[in-house]
Amino acid sequence: MDAEQILKRHNLKNTGCRKFIIGELLDGDCALSESEIKKALPDLFDRVTFYRSLKTLEENSIIHRVVLHDSTVKYALNREVLPKGEHAHFHCMECDAVTCMETGALAPVAIPQGFSVDSMDVLLEGTCPGCKRQG
Repeated sequence: MDAEQILKRHNLKNTGCRKFIIGELLDGDCALSESEIKKALPDLFDRVTFYRSLKTLEENSIIHRVVLHDSTVKYALNREVLPKGEHAHFHCMECDAVTCMETGALAPVAIPQGFSVDSMDVLLEGTCPGCKRQG
């Protein structure tokens, strides 16, 4: 599935900036920060357009946020090939790559009576296979 098909499937306008952001995330196998996406961004799009596009893609569940322990935010696609719903993310401490993990159902956490969970974020940190080979 390409960027245009994703936008059409979500009934969104096919704008250049949205296509570019989705394309960057499709090309990489890991989540990207705003600055990593902007580095590749042509000068055709201003800052406001970029941030509005990110917000629209997130609000329409095309991308999701991954917040690292140092408060860095990275974005990943919600694709059919990735796990649906709740899933874990792996953050490589060496190369800073963040990958959506294709895990089964996450282990339930004992929730005290009276509490309800609306969402869950699981972040695993360590070293990816590529960095292990280099080390």
